[in-house]
Amino acid sequence: MRRWVPPLVRESPWLLSAFLVPGRLPPRLREAAMLGVTSINRCAACEAVHGRWADRIGLRVDDLRPDEAAAHDFGQRMAVSAGRPVPPPPGLTRRHAREMRASGILMELANLTGNRFLEPGNARTGLQVGDVRTARLLDLVMRAADRAGVRHARRRIAGAAGGDVLEIGIGTGSNLDVYADAVVLHGLDPSAPALSIARGRARRGKRPVTLVEGDAGSLPYPDASFDVVVATFVLCSVGDVGRSLAEARRVLRPGGTIRLLEHARSRHGVVAAIQARSAPAWARASGGCRLDHDVVSAVRAAGLTVLEERHHAGGLLVEVVAA
Repeated sequence: MRRWVPPLVRESPWLLSAFLVPGRLPPRLREAAMLGVTSINRCAACEAVHGRWADRIGLRVDDLRPDEAAAHDFGQRMAVSAGRPVPPPPGLTRRHAREMRASGILMELANLTGNRFLEPGNARTGLQVGDVRTARLLDLVMRAADRAGVRHARRRIAGAAGGDVLEIGIGTGSNLDVYADAVVLHGLDPSAPALSIARGRARRGKRPVTLVEGDAGSLPYPDASFDVVVATFVLCSVGDVGRSLAEARRVLRPGGTIRLLEHARSRHGVVAAIQARSAPAWARASGGCRLDHDVVSAVRAAGLTVLEERHHAGGLLVEVVAA
């Protein structure tokens, strides 16, 4: 939030202009940009307010005109920019471009404030007790794995990431304290209870992070948004590994890397055979986790180049850096 308040103060005259002055930025463009920001940060209060306003003016995200789609894309890029300037959509006058930026800054700050202070409770979100227990059990398992030595691998994979970073399957935030201080971090996970634990962990550790509930197979970010994509113990559980890797590649900037830490099929034939036989039962017991997937082959099949490959425990644990 500290990153966004100063630019909001600087742009405040244009914010007033965007809403009040005749000849202001067209409301449909303004709302498209705001919905773009909200699609990334997912503040429930902002979604409700601007969803209703969009309905009033007939704006539909799945049916945007080209200029509205450009404004929506601008809002998304604003949400992942960490306060850095984002080029406005083409075709706007200088005044409207400034008004668009001011509106986006306001919306980004509103989303961050809403996510910080208006976190919904279980009754409001409809979360089941079992979901919360599953997230807590996952956190306990990850902490036990870290004590067993996995922490060193986390530091090599997540700790070496720099710039604008997206962690897919951030879960309960086990990697949060290994990231470098200068990293601008975004995290995505399908589990709202896990994200709630991650949010609390980030708050206690004073680690700025934007958390989004979402699917690795359909990332809610524009193309080329991040310098690094990180995933630890994620590919074993996603519905479509190829699609998830393709999405990670899509949001990666040219020259960026994907950094993975996964459990995988063993290099030893006997162990691999046991994994293969156990895989169906394991998947049923663990919510779909694949015990015997070939991580490196999946990475190459996604059109990525493996730059680094490190195996542990006979291949049961693998670190991969790909471009």
